[in-house]
Amino acid sequence: MPYEDERAGLAALRSIVERGVVDDFRSQMRDRHTGVPLPLPNFKPCPAGTPRSHILAIDGSNVYDAIPGALPCTEAGIVSLGLVVIDVKKLTSLRTLPDSGAVNPRHLRATEEGDSLGFMLPGQNAEKDDGTSPRTWFRQILNDELHSTHFGGETLAVTLHNLIGPNRVIPHCPNPDCNENNVTTPGPGQCYTCKSCGESILLSDGLRIHTQFEDNASPVQCHHRVRDALELLTLVNALRYLNTTKQGRAAIANTAFVLDGPLAAFGTIAVLTAAVHKELRKIQDSVRQDYPGANLLVMSGVKSGEFVRHAEDLDRAPAPDERLPRDHFWLPDNEYIRDHIVARHANSPTAWGELTYFGRPVILKTSNGQRLILNLAQPEADPPLTAAPQPEALRDAIATASPLGVGTNQFLALRRAHQQAAIPLRAGTDLIKSLAP
Repeated sequence: MPYEDERAGLAALRSIVERGVVDDFRSQMRDRHTGVPLPLPNFKPCPAGTPRSHILAIDGSNVYDAIPGALPCTEAGIVSLGLVVIDVKKLTSLRTLPDSGAVNPRHLRATEEGDSLGFMLPGQNAEKDDGTSPRTWFRQILNDELHSTHFGGETLAVTLHNLIGPNRVIPHCPNPDCNENNVTTPGPGQCYTCKSCGESILLSDGLRIHTQFEDNASPVQCHHRVRDALELLTLVNALRYLNTTKQGRAAIANTAFVLDGPLAAFGTIAVLTAAVHKELRKIQDSVRQDYPGANLLVMSGVKSGEFVRHAEDLDRAPAPDERLPRDHFWLPDNEYIRDHIVARHANSPTAWGELTYFGRPVILKTSNGQRLILNLAQPEADPPLTAAPQPEALRDAIATASPLGVGTNQFLALRRAHQQAAIPLRAGTDLIKSLAP
């Protein structure tokens, strides 16, 4: 950070250039720039499919800010989740304006039912009034929310327990001052204690999000991980509830379940990836017992990142948004991804996404010229999904998503879910600041 009224000079840059640091780095970096547009991958015509009659869209949001108070850097955050069930038949029957394609917002709201939930989490220096540390208070709130939240059936705590298993072991006691290793997490409604220090061991500790909550550092990444985990647990929670009845399984067969962002779990919550994939396969097999040939359709819309950038590059020449053929799709395989999108590292021989993704990328250009980057779950295949045959739900996924593209990389279902979840930045930060005495 510069000092007040200080302007950076060129001394450091001059030293770097004169010592050949840049040239040396350039000579060691693998050159992937050819200077010419990449050959267009094998885009295929979109197959005919049946759009789902309903969409259940899930999106999360969070805001993090400082609380004015006695201690500097006293912080807290808000995490929220929005769910929207959209009647696609009603939606597609709405009359649109001839120029913009917009619909009457009141009529649009009549095609959907939405709900949202939210809670607050402490950041650094936000100690509980009974002396509980911010880190422990964070763990307690997350655990309590998982035990109290459900979407018709079991709580998110029960869903988490079923995903990570009854004997989930975390490497270290949640107490950073304790040396106890290989601690088993309890089941729903239970609480274990560490045999060395007496620290409470909670079910939510199985996600290990608390390990990123460190002293003298903002735990905003912990709040992001809570949001991401909440989205995945909500998806599985809703599916498990519907799967308990024949009527619910019929709903699964006729509904597209849509998340925002990649179908993946990163960092400490990556333990959910394989578990979610396994659960989706069980649910699809269960639905097919009543409805042979039915496909569980779980997909997501991706608004940013390397696949979005690559699709933009492919679609740029000879003119922006004109190179990719309309009404065509493409499934990048592992070889292409490693060569042109996400580099393979010498010490990481695994296929792209094998450990973190339970969905595979689909790049789609609709008949209206909207470019969509989707992730599509493929419960019938084993990882790595980028080496699997064409997903069985692909036809219906394209038929459902194509009419709902509302701009480059924008998917209407997620815009509606985001409206339920989004916390206006100014209002959210004002709410956090209102915690000050």
